[in-house]
Amino acid sequence: MSKFTLVGPPLLVIGGSLLYHVAAKSVPKTVAPLAALIGVYFTALVASIVAYAVANRTALSPISAIGHPTIAAVGLGVLMIELGFLLTYRAAWPVSMASVMMNGIVAVLLLPVGAALFGETITFVRLMGVVLCLLGLTLLQK
Repeated sequence: MSKFTLVGPPLLVIGGSLLYHVAAKSVPKTVAPLAALIGVYFTALVASIVAYAVANRTALSPISAIGHPTIAAVGLGVLMIELGFLLTYRAAWPVSMASVMMNGIVAVLLLPVGAALFGETITFVRLMGVVLCLLGLTLLQK
């Protein structure tokens, strides 16, 4: 496994998240949230088509795989996340806190979900991580 394979995807998530939150906080309040999402998804669709065309030179799944129910579930989750963040920022949450708070809560909730659905092990160290997440969320509210 190459170093890029290990480091590239997390860097993509980090860079995309930074861009996402700064841009989402900056969407003018005069733009209706659902109208903003139409523009977001149009941009994402065009960028995905271009990326698929470029990457399709290697072995990828056929485009027909987009009909899988789990892909629709991811799409629904993305819609909920993006609309939730747009409305959170419109409610004047600080960009420096909103993501940390929401993702901290999600991390805590995913521990039992990972164990129940994917057989992931709940260890003492992971439980301590949950405690630290909850402590961090408490401190962020001060």
